[in-house]
Amino acid sequence: MKKILVPTDFSEYALNAAKLAAHIAKKFDARIYFLHVVSMPVYETGIIPGQSRQDIAEGLFILKKVKMDFQNLLSQDFLKGVNVAKAIQYDGVYESIVNQAKEHDIDLIVMGTHGSSGYVNDFFIGSNTDKIVRLSETPVITIRDEVSNPKFDKIVFASDFGDGVAKSFRRVAEIADKLEAKVELVRIITRDDFYFSGPMLDAMDVFAQDNGLANYECHVYAAESVQIGINEFAQRVNADMVTTATYGRRGLARLFNGSVTSDVMKSSPLPVMTIRVKK
Repeated sequence: MKKILVPTDFSEYALNAAKLAAHIAKKFDARIYFLHVVSMPVYETGIIPGQSRQDIAEGLFILKKVKMDFQNLLSQDFLKGVNVAKAIQYDGVYESIVNQAKEHDIDLIVMGTHGSSGYVNDFFIGSNTDKIVRLSETPVITIRDEVSNPKFDKIVFASDFGDGVAKSFRRVAEIADKLEAKVELVRIITRDDFYFSGPMLDAMDVFAQDNGLANYECHVYAAESVQIGINEFAQRVNADMVTTATYGRRGLARLFNGSVTSDVMKSSPLPVMTIRVKK
């Protein structure tokens, strides 16, 4: 992992993401690309039809403020020794993040979330964030609360371990190996989605060995819902991060129904990493 993209609106929640990204960057000797999306048209010389001098003046004021916000962000102590770059885009949030991730061959996106009441101000609108998490070919970490002492001793991987998951999971295994973390594999079962634990644990053990995991443990955890089960299990094993897999345009993985992944991102006090399952 060499390149990390951190979308920012300079809010408290985006700062939490920046701090986590800096910690990861130091572990991997990676570069951080900070991205801010400005909600304004790009003006060329002169006044274009429909735009007043006041509009242009307000636009210039916004750009000046963004420049100052970037200076303040990049001067933070937690970024000392980290290789950073910054960019301003004028497209939509989703389009800007996806395009920048592709253009710079980004390995990881780290974004802040606003908890159960919504996403970071207007920068991370719910529909945009959900779309990025579901459709991005780049793994995405969302973080709600500040992690005061980041460590990744235990990483929970919650999945149905269905078709295609193994290929995407290899990226989790690589990250876990670099972080020297133990991976807690868990299959959440509910009354509507019940599996006998014995065969499921055997299948998960094969899954772990096929993916080269050495430090891992397999679990089947029963809960009222998948979201509740993931959060409860992560707390029970004292995890440092939760990871999941999604099936992109085909809908969420069978383990997840509807907005479960989105609900986990909003409700979990831990960083949540989501990786798209490829066909």
